[in-house]
Amino acid sequence: MKVWSKFLICICLLFMFHLPVEAHNNAIPKQVVNIKRAANIKDLVSSSTFIAYGWFDTSHQKQPLDKSVQDGQLVNFVQSFHVDKYLKGAGGKIINVLSTGIEPLPAPLNPINKVYPGPMAEGRYVCFLKPVSGTEFYTIVGGWQGVYPVYEGKTISLEEEGLPELNQLTLRQFEAKIKSY
Repeated sequence: MKVWSKFLICICLLFMFHLPVEAHNNAIPKQVVNIKRAANIKDLVSSSTFIAYGWFDTSHQKQPLDKSVQDGQLVNFVQSFHVDKYLKGAGGKIINVLSTGIEPLPAPLNPINKVYPGPMAEGRYVCFLKPVSGTEFYTIVGGWQGVYPVYEGKTISLEEEGLPELNQLTLRQFEAKIKSY
């Protein structure tokens, strides 16, 4: 009799802790992620809930949208961003990042990538992130303006997209720069 009661208690505890997890909205939204550029660094920092250094998984989930552009079908992508360090805010070790892209993927220099960047490539980045309302996902603030690859310990401001004052900074310098706003 004791064994059955312990077993029943374990099953009840399992369901009690399992059910709230399934209550989260983890379906990939079917709306296009709109990108609004920040006017300046102060705007970029204040629009971000998190600013984090880490890396993206190359694997991703995707959800085709009911919209096409001349270059292909719009698709929402979700990638895991593994956080090594938070420069603003605090959260978990993994952030699910939502972005809208095109399939088939356009050539890297195609201007449509500025509007629909799609999933991030392998590598280390500093990302400016904000939540997507009504979901558990986050999106990059300002599109490419909110992404700074880190190469040989220094950030790279993407040409014509990133903010020049965030170029060629170590993580310590980058953190000091954003905390001054």
